[in-house]
Amino acid sequence: MERAPPARKTQGSCCSWPQIAKFKENFANHPIWVDEYKKVHNNRVDEINKVHKMNLPLPYTFKSGLSADRLSLVSKWLLEELFATEDDLNRETDGGYTRGCTTFGRQRSRIIVEAVSGQYAWLGISNNGNDLVFTIDGVPCRFSNDDPSNPSKDAVLIANRHQQNFQEFAEEGEPARFCFVIDRGVNETSDPKVVFLGFTPTNEIVCKWESDTMRMLRLESSDSVVQAVEVAKPQVSPKRRDEGNAESASM
Repeated sequence: MERAPPARKTQGSCCSWPQIAKFKENFANHPIWVDEYKKVHNNRVDEINKVHKMNLPLPYTFKSGLSADRLSLVSKWLLEELFATEDDLNRETDGGYTRGCTTFGRQRSRIIVEAVSGQYAWLGISNNGNDLVFTIDGVPCRFSNDDPSNPSKDAVLIANRHQQNFQEFAEEGEPARFCFVIDRGVNETSDPKVVFLGFTPTNEIVCKWESDTMRMLRLESSDSVVQAVEVAKPQVSPKRRDEGNAESASM
């Protein structure tokens, strides 16, 4: 008689396929287990989100000059230029690239303009190139239109040469590199906000501040448009020579 083949096991598992099938059957037949599993999973996700949002201290804990009112003002400038660009570049020939480049350029110029205006003594410029580095009460900062939870741009990930000197004086566990990150959510469908992150020299996030979300309402004008009226061109024809002589004779 042929011997039945041994029950196949899953890779890296101590259970055979029949055992796994039996477990799935028992699990499916006990909705209470399913509900409890979902509750535990959801609670775990909620706890992670709470830690991510609440466990990190605010930047002014480490640098008193990084107050909420100053961070809010810079965030307001960045978001204003974002909204203005979206309003201006709405032609069919515009796309993510044209809007992205223009948004970045306007945001960079806005910070420079505000800094050189002299209105804010706490705002300065360390480097006015495309890799802009500006200072808030002497603390070098950068900005980037990126995903704060999964950044991909150098302004968030890498210390600029104008930030490296500041890092040398940072104590262990303290932030030494700061960046404003304009967060537009998944697929850029959420109302944008600004997240200000502080990193240690080893790229660990140790402080965080978030702005309020800003919503841009685009209202279409209800004013009636005056319709254009065509005006006929005047008929101009050269005078006959005899008509000209008759006018001269009558004068």
